[in-house]
Amino acid sequence: MKRLLQLAIIICIGFSDAYAQSGICDTSYWNHTYLNNRLKVYDSCVTVTATIYLLDPPFLTGDGDYHIYTTPDSAYAWMVNYRTPSFLKYCLGTDSSAKFAGKLNVEEVCKGTIIDGGTDGAIEKAACNGFNDTVYLPNTGEHVKIIGPFIYDTVHCWNEIHPVSTMVVIPVLGVNEINGAALAEGLKIYPQPANTNVKFQFEHAPHTITLVKIYTITGQQLLIYALYETNTLDLDVSTWPAGEYLYNIVLKDQNKTIKSGKITVAR
Repeated sequence: MKRLLQLAIIICIGFSDAYAQSGICDTSYWNHTYLNNRLKVYDSCVTVTATIYLLDPPFLTGDGDYHIYTTPDSAYAWMVNYRTPSFLKYCLGTDSSAKFAGKLNVEEVCKGTIIDGGTDGAIEKAACNGFNDTVYLPNTGEHVKIIGPFIYDTVHCWNEIHPVSTMVVIPVLGVNEINGAALAEGLKIYPQPANTNVKFQFEHAPHTITLVKIYTITGQQLLIYALYETNTLDLDVSTWPAGEYLYNIVLKDQNKTIKSGKITVAR
Protein backbone atom coordinates (compact mmCIF):
# COMPACT_ATOMS: atom_id res chain seq x y z
CA MET A 1 0.00 0.00 0.00
CA LYS A 2 2.84 2.40 0.91
CA ARG A 3 4.54 1.79 -2.45
CA LEU A 4 1.25 2.40 -4.27
CA LEU A 5 0.79 5.67 -2.39
CA GLN A 6 4.33 6.77 -3.29
CA LEU A 7 3.68 5.90 -6.93
CA ALA A 8 0.45 7.91 -6.91
CA ILE A 9 2.28 10.92 -5.50
CA ILE A 10 4.96 10.67 -8.20
CA ILE A 11 2.31 10.47 -10.93
CA CYS A 12 0.52 13.52 -9.51
CA ILE A 13 3.74 15.52 -9.37
CA GLY A 14 4.60 14.55 -12.93
CA PHE A 15 1.14 15.51 -14.16
CA SER A 16 1.21 18.91 -12.45
CA ASP A 17 4.63 19.65 -13.95
CA ALA A 18 3.06 19.31 -17.40
CA TYR A 19 1.09 22.46 -16.72
CA ALA A 20 2.09 26.05 -16.17
CA GLN A 21 2.77 27.51 -12.77
CA SER A 22 -0.33 27.68 -10.58
CA GLY A 23 -1.96 31.07 -10.13
CA ILE A 24 -4.85 32.68 -8.30
CA CYS A 25 -7.80 33.18 -10.63
CA ASP A 26 -10.91 35.25 -10.09
CA THR A 27 -13.56 32.63 -10.79
CA SER A 28 -16.28 35.29 -11.10
CA TYR A 29 -15.01 35.92 -14.66
CA TRP A 30 -16.75 32.69 -15.67
CA ASN A 31 -20.05 34.53 -15.10
CA HIS A 32 -19.17 36.78 -18.03
CA THR A 33 -18.21 34.22 -20.64
CA TYR A 34 -20.92 32.69 -22.80
CA LEU A 35 -21.79 29.17 -24.01
CA ASN A 36 -19.23 27.78 -21.62
CA ASN A 37 -19.72 24.22 -22.83
CA ARG A 38 -17.60 25.19 -25.85
CA LEU A 39 -14.59 25.74 -23.55
CA LYS A 40 -12.87 22.54 -22.41
CA VAL A 41 -10.63 23.07 -19.38
CA TYR A 42 -7.09 21.66 -19.25
CA ASP A 43 -6.27 23.48 -16.01
CA SER A 44 -8.57 25.75 -14.02
CA CYS A 45 -5.86 28.32 -13.22
CA VAL A 46 -2.36 28.90 -14.59
CA THR A 47 0.21 31.68 -14.62
CA VAL A 48 2.30 32.21 -17.74
CA THR A 49 4.68 34.89 -18.99
CA ALA A 50 4.76 36.04 -22.59
CA THR A 51 5.34 38.96 -24.95
CA ILE A 52 2.36 40.63 -26.63
CA TYR A 53 2.42 39.97 -30.38
CA LEU A 54 -0.90 41.41 -31.58
CA LEU A 55 -4.25 42.60 -30.24
CA ASP A 56 -7.37 41.77 -32.25
CA PRO A 57 -9.91 44.46 -31.32
CA PRO A 58 -13.48 43.38 -30.50
CA PHE A 59 -14.93 44.41 -33.87
CA LEU A 60 -12.96 41.54 -35.42
CA THR A 61 -14.47 39.01 -33.01
CA GLY A 62 -17.95 40.54 -32.77
CA ASP A 63 -18.50 39.43 -29.17
CA GLY A 64 -16.81 42.30 -27.34
CA ASP A 65 -13.83 40.18 -26.28
CA TYR A 66 -10.20 40.94 -27.10
CA HIS A 67 -8.10 38.19 -28.69
CA ILE A 68 -4.54 38.92 -27.58
CA TYR A 69 -1.94 36.87 -29.44
CA THR A 70 1.20 36.30 -27.40
CA THR A 71 4.61 34.73 -27.85
CA PRO A 72 4.97 32.59 -24.71
CA ASP A 73 8.30 32.51 -22.89
CA SER A 74 10.23 29.32 -23.62
CA ALA A 75 8.94 27.57 -20.48
CA TYR A 76 5.37 27.87 -21.79
CA ALA A 77 5.84 27.47 -25.55
CA TRP A 78 4.49 23.90 -25.36
CA MET A 79 1.05 25.27 -24.46
CA VAL A 80 0.39 26.43 -28.04
CA ASN A 81 0.18 22.95 -29.57
CA TYR A 82 -0.66 20.81 -26.53
CA ARG A 83 -3.80 18.72 -27.05
CA THR A 84 -5.84 16.32 -24.94
CA PRO A 85 -7.10 13.75 -27.46
CA SER A 86 -10.55 13.50 -25.88
CA PHE A 87 -11.10 17.24 -26.50
CA LEU A 88 -10.42 17.01 -30.25
CA LYS A 89 -13.74 15.31 -30.95
CA TYR A 90 -15.52 18.48 -29.82
CA CYS A 91 -13.90 20.66 -32.50
CA LEU A 92 -16.72 22.47 -34.34
CA GLY A 93 -14.60 23.92 -37.13
CA THR A 94 -11.01 23.77 -38.29
CA ASP A 95 -7.84 24.27 -36.28
CA SER A 96 -7.20 28.03 -36.34
CA SER A 97 -3.84 27.86 -34.55
CA ALA A 98 -2.05 28.25 -37.91
CA LYS A 99 -3.41 31.82 -38.13
CA PHE A 100 -0.51 32.89 -35.94
CA ALA A 101 1.82 29.91 -35.72
CA GLY A 102 3.61 29.62 -32.40
CA LYS A 103 1.33 32.17 -30.73
CA LEU A 104 -0.94 31.54 -27.76
CA ASN A 105 -4.25 33.40 -27.70
CA VAL A 106 -5.25 34.92 -24.38
CA GLU A 107 -8.69 36.43 -24.11
CA GLU A 108 -9.95 39.37 -22.08
CA VAL A 109 -13.74 39.32 -21.97
CA CYS A 110 -16.31 42.12 -22.27
CA LYS A 111 -13.75 44.75 -23.24
CA GLY A 112 -15.52 46.39 -26.18
CA THR A 113 -18.79 46.94 -27.98
CA ILE A 114 -20.64 43.75 -28.96
CA ILE A 115 -21.59 44.02 -32.62
CA ASP A 116 -22.98 40.52 -33.15
CA GLY A 117 -26.73 40.49 -33.76
CA GLY A 118 -29.49 37.93 -33.34
CA THR A 119 -29.32 35.13 -30.80
CA ASP A 120 -25.52 35.24 -30.55
CA GLY A 121 -25.50 38.93 -29.75
CA ALA A 122 -28.24 38.54 -27.15
CA ILE A 123 -26.31 35.78 -25.34
CA GLU A 124 -23.07 37.78 -25.43
CA LYS A 125 -24.73 40.96 -24.16
CA ALA A 126 -26.39 39.06 -21.32
CA ALA A 127 -23.00 37.66 -20.25
CA CYS A 128 -21.41 41.13 -20.20
CA ASN A 129 -24.34 43.02 -18.71
CA GLY A 130 -23.25 45.02 -15.65
CA PHE A 131 -19.64 43.80 -15.86
CA ASN A 132 -16.96 46.40 -15.09
CA ASP A 133 -13.64 44.80 -15.97
CA THR A 134 -10.52 46.42 -14.49
CA VAL A 135 -7.95 44.25 -16.30
CA TYR A 136 -5.91 46.51 -18.55
CA LEU A 137 -4.80 45.81 -22.10
CA PRO A 138 -1.02 45.59 -22.59
CA ASN A 139 0.58 47.29 -25.55
CA THR A 140 2.08 45.26 -28.40
CA GLY A 141 5.67 44.37 -27.51
CA GLU A 142 5.20 44.39 -23.73
CA HIS A 143 6.38 41.49 -21.56
CA VAL A 144 3.52 40.37 -19.31
CA LYS A 145 2.32 37.92 -16.67
CA ILE A 146 -1.07 36.37 -17.43
CA ILE A 147 -3.35 34.49 -15.04
CA GLY A 148 -6.44 32.54 -16.08
CA PRO A 149 -7.76 29.08 -17.01
CA PHE A 150 -5.92 27.10 -19.70
CA ILE A 151 -8.60 25.84 -22.08
CA TYR A 152 -9.30 24.31 -25.49
CA ASP A 153 -11.74 26.42 -27.51
CA THR A 154 -13.88 24.07 -29.60
CA VAL A 155 -15.01 26.87 -31.96
CA HIS A 156 -11.49 27.88 -33.04
CA CYS A 157 -10.00 24.47 -32.16
CA TRP A 158 -7.00 26.07 -30.48
CA ASN A 159 -5.67 26.59 -26.97
CA GLU A 160 -6.31 29.76 -24.97
CA ILE A 161 -5.93 31.39 -21.58
CA HIS A 162 -9.60 32.34 -21.20
CA PRO A 163 -11.02 34.25 -19.38
CA VAL A 164 -8.00 36.28 -18.27
CA SER A 165 -8.47 37.66 -14.76
CA THR A 166 -4.98 39.17 -14.33
CA MET A 167 -2.69 40.83 -16.88
CA VAL A 168 0.41 42.54 -15.46
CA VAL A 169 3.28 44.22 -17.31
CA ILE A 170 6.58 42.88 -15.96
CA PRO A 171 9.08 45.63 -15.05
CA VAL A 172 12.70 45.27 -16.12
CA LEU A 173 15.13 45.39 -13.20
CA GLY A 174 17.83 48.04 -13.31
CA VAL A 175 16.10 50.30 -15.86
CA ASN A 176 15.76 53.95 -14.87
CA GLU A 177 12.25 55.29 -15.27
CA ILE A 178 11.52 58.50 -17.16
CA ASN A 179 10.47 61.53 -15.08
CA GLY A 180 6.69 61.96 -15.17
CA ALA A 181 6.84 65.62 -16.23
CA ALA A 182 9.27 64.82 -19.04
CA LEU A 183 7.09 61.90 -20.10
CA ALA A 184 4.02 64.14 -20.37
CA GLU A 185 5.92 66.92 -22.13
CA GLY A 186 7.22 64.56 -24.78
CA LEU A 187 3.78 63.08 -25.57
CA LYS A 188 2.23 63.62 -29.02
CA ILE A 189 -1.33 62.55 -29.83
CA TYR A 190 -2.30 62.49 -33.49
CA PRO A 191 -4.11 62.80 -35.80
CA GLN A 192 -6.71 65.13 -34.36
CA PRO A 193 -9.47 64.63 -35.27
CA ALA A 194 -8.99 60.90 -35.79
CA ASN A 195 -10.89 58.71 -38.23
CA THR A 196 -9.60 55.15 -37.95
CA ASN A 197 -6.59 55.33 -35.61
CA VAL A 198 -5.08 57.70 -33.07
CA LYS A 199 -1.50 57.40 -31.83
CA PHE A 200 -0.17 58.20 -28.37
CA GLN A 201 3.53 58.78 -29.06
CA PHE A 202 5.92 59.25 -26.13
CA GLU A 203 9.41 60.54 -26.79
CA HIS A 204 10.86 57.61 -24.85
CA ALA A 205 9.57 54.36 -23.42
CA PRO A 206 8.40 55.26 -19.89
CA HIS A 207 10.14 52.42 -17.98
CA THR A 208 7.47 52.78 -15.34
CA ILE A 209 4.06 51.21 -15.80
CA THR A 210 2.05 53.92 -17.52
CA LEU A 211 -1.69 53.63 -18.08
CA VAL A 212 -3.58 55.30 -20.91
CA LYS A 213 -7.18 55.51 -19.72
CA ILE A 214 -9.94 56.31 -22.21
CA TYR A 215 -13.39 57.62 -21.23
CA THR A 216 -16.54 58.82 -22.92
CA ILE A 217 -17.20 62.55 -22.69
CA THR A 218 -19.55 61.80 -19.79
CA GLY A 219 -16.78 60.05 -17.85
CA GLN A 220 -17.66 56.39 -18.48
CA GLN A 221 -14.46 54.35 -18.64
CA LEU A 222 -13.99 52.56 -21.96
CA LEU A 223 -10.50 51.03 -21.97
CA ILE A 224 -7.21 51.01 -20.08
CA TYR A 225 -3.95 50.34 -21.90
CA ALA A 226 -0.56 49.77 -20.26
CA LEU A 227 2.94 50.62 -21.50
CA TYR A 228 6.35 50.07 -19.99
CA GLU A 229 8.95 49.12 -22.61
CA THR A 230 7.13 50.62 -25.60
CA ASN A 231 6.58 54.26 -26.48
CA THR A 232 3.78 54.19 -29.08
CA LEU A 233 0.17 53.14 -28.50
CA ASP A 234 -1.80 52.82 -31.75
CA LEU A 235 -5.45 53.00 -30.75
CA ASP A 236 -8.08 51.67 -33.19
CA VAL A 237 -11.11 53.98 -33.12
CA SER A 238 -12.67 52.84 -36.40
CA THR A 239 -15.84 51.56 -34.72
CA TRP A 240 -16.22 54.36 -32.18
CA PRO A 241 -19.13 56.78 -32.61
CA ALA A 242 -18.00 60.21 -33.78
CA GLY A 243 -17.50 62.69 -30.95
CA GLU A 244 -15.14 63.67 -28.15
CA TYR A 245 -13.45 61.30 -25.73
CA LEU A 246 -11.35 61.95 -22.63
CA TYR A 247 -7.97 60.48 -21.76
CA ASN A 248 -5.82 60.34 -18.63
CA ILE A 249 -2.15 59.35 -18.59
CA VAL A 250 -1.45 57.76 -15.19
CA LEU A 251 1.74 56.49 -13.55
CA LYS A 252 0.37 53.26 -12.09
CA ASP A 253 2.72 52.76 -9.12
CA GLN A 254 2.27 56.36 -7.94
CA ASN A 255 -1.42 56.54 -8.93
CA LYS A 256 -0.50 59.94 -10.38
CA THR A 257 -2.14 61.54 -13.40
CA ILE A 258 0.51 63.34 -15.45
CA LYS A 259 -1.65 64.49 -18.36
CA SER A 260 -5.31 64.70 -19.32
CA GLY A 261 -7.13 65.88 -22.40
CA LYS A 262 -9.53 65.12 -25.22
CA ILE A 263 -9.37 63.22 -28.48
CA THR A 264 -11.90 63.76 -31.24
CA VAL A 265 -13.22 61.03 -33.55
CA ALA A 266 -14.72 62.27 -36.81
CA ARG A 267 -16.40 60.43 -39.66
